[in-house]
Amino acid sequence: MTEGRADLRVAYILLRSPSYSETFISSEIRAVRAAGATVEVFVARPGGRRAELARVVRTLFRHPVRLLAQVRTLGGTDVRRALLAGSHALALAEEVASFAPDVVHAHFVNLPTAVAALVARELGKPATAVAHAADFLLDRNPVGLARRLGLLRHLFVISAATVRQLEARGVAMSTIPHGIVRAAFDGELPEPAPPGPAGPVRLVTVARLVEKKGVGTSVDAVARLAATGLDVHYDVYGDGPLRATLERRAQECGVSAAVTFHGAVSHAVATEALATADVAVLACTRGTDGDLDGIPVFLMEAASRQVPVVTTAVSGIPELVEEGGGWLVPPDDPAALAEAVTQVVQNRAEARRRVDRLVARLRTEFPPERQAERLLDTWHRLVDPARRQRAVDDAVPPVRR
Repeated sequence: MTEGRADLRVAYILLRSPSYSETFISSEIRAVRAAGATVEVFVARPGGRRAELARVVRTLFRHPVRLLAQVRTLGGTDVRRALLAGSHALALAEEVASFAPDVVHAHFVNLPTAVAALVARELGKPATAVAHAADFLLDRNPVGLARRLGLLRHLFVISAATVRQLEARGVAMSTIPHGIVRAAFDGELPEPAPPGPAGPVRLVTVARLVEKKGVGTSVDAVARLAATGLDVHYDVYGDGPLRATLERRAQECGVSAAVTFHGAVSHAVATEALATADVAVLACTRGTDGDLDGIPVFLMEAASRQVPVVTTAVSGIPELVEEGGGWLVPPDDPAALAEAVTQVVQNRAEARRRVDRLVARLRTEFPPERQAERLLDTWHRLVDPARRQRAVDDAVPPVRR
């Protein structure tokens, strides 16, 4: 343990407890605690939207001056979000103060960061946050986004691509201290399983059925593979607004018998599905609303199960699936996707080599311990000057008059 880390206290501000798709937050917290820091999690959202509205109204009546000051801090470009963030911050400030944190930290640079930045200002502590993807790509108020990020003492990003994406949204990243902290993989990395019985080539996707996951492109690729005579089956685990559209697409392509939509499943079921897959497919693309994946955890799960990965070269994916770690193809290109799957099937030795390379990447760059080290190094740089000043102040005897 690094000297001094045992007394670092970190307040995590979350809107809610981490969901299944946000397990990287839980793994990060465990790793930071294991590294010696004291962590307390504070959940801002009291319930549903009605409860949030009630909190805003109560805060307006009880603390109008303080709430309006919070709104001014965030700027007037999004008053609704500012009122909500200010209300959450004022409700949490006393509880967080009793924990006496050295740093206030959040994931996602929309509402959670607004709340964390305001709580930190109330306490006179540094605020940090992690930017992912949809949290800023879908934000329609770039001025408000830039102002929130300007309140942070340090911004963590999950990839170098995130920096470019923020700059494209108008954020002057050259003025904001920042560094990479990955959305970590916290699963097992078992030894390869023996090959199963002969049968159809089995493709697997585990994803929410939304545009940015590119499942439609994968269905089209399956149709191309089937047309070549390949015995193939595509299993899709997950649900979402595009399910009916995708089922129709499979039917129209003549592959409804070769494509199974399993709907939402537990993590255990999805992991078991990967264990018997031949290829993990995720044809990520940019949605028409501008949304993109960051670095999908599904690809890490696939590698951990020794499954070759076929995906697209968008967003931060190439920072995980580096050259030689899998197959990267252009988005929205079913022909290229089908060709990559064919290469996996026809050259198992190369597939094995690429899986080994991707697993090595997981071990060296994406473990939670590595991310905790990066977080703690930054937090100590932010906190130590203040600690040194307090030590100086405490060492100087008071002036007697």
